[in-house]
Amino acid sequence: MVRTRTFDPSTALTTAVDLFSSKGYSETSMEDLVRATGVSRYGLYGTFGTKRELFEQALERYAEGMGKQSFLRLLEPEASLAHIRSIFEERLEAICCAEEHKGCLFIHTAMALAPKDDDLRAVLQKFMKRMSKAFAVGLESAQTQGEVRADLDVSAAGEMLTSTMLGLAVLGRAGFPRDTLIGIVDNTLAAFKD
Repeated sequence: MVRTRTFDPSTALTTAVDLFSSKGYSETSMEDLVRATGVSRYGLYGTFGTKRELFEQALERYAEGMGKQSFLRLLEPEASLAHIRSIFEERLEAICCAEEHKGCLFIHTAMALAPKDDDLRAVLQKFMKRMSKAFAVGLESAQTQGEVRADLDVSAAGEMLTSTMLGLAVLGRAGFPRDTLIGIVDNTLAAFKD
C-alpha cells in the first residue's frame, strides 16, 4: 500500500526557512527540523532529501520570499526612490521583528558555509547580482525622473544598495534599533540625490 503524505510540504519548508534563518545551517540538527515541523525524519527525507538538500530548497524559498514582488516593481518604468525605500522598509520589518531576531539566511550562509562550498557561494552570488541589477534598474528609472544625480553610476549604486541591505541584516541581528537602521537607509539614498 502506498503511504500518503500527511503534511503540507510548503508549510514544512517555510518552517525550515525560519529555523535555518534563526540558527544557521550548522546549528540546526535534523532533530530540530523534526521538532519544528512536526514531520518525521522519514517524512522530511522522503520529501526533501538530505538536510543539505532541504537547506538548498529553503535557501531558494528564502530568496523567493525576500521581497520578490517588491523587487519586480523596480523593473517597471515608473520605479522611483520611494519604491527602493519601501523594499528596505519591508526587509527591516522582517529583520527587526520584535518577537525574534531571525537574522538573514543569506548572511548565515555567506559566513558559515560559502567560504568552503563553491555551489552555495555561486547561489549567493547569483542572488546578490540579481538584487544589484534590480536596484540599478530602479535607480536608472529614478534618474530619468530627476530623483537622483544624472552622473550617478547606477550599476555601482545598485551594488552599494545590495551591500547596504546585507549590512543592515547583520546590524539587525546584532540588536541595533530600527530607527538606527532607517537612518542608514535615509543617508544612503540621500547620497544619490543632487
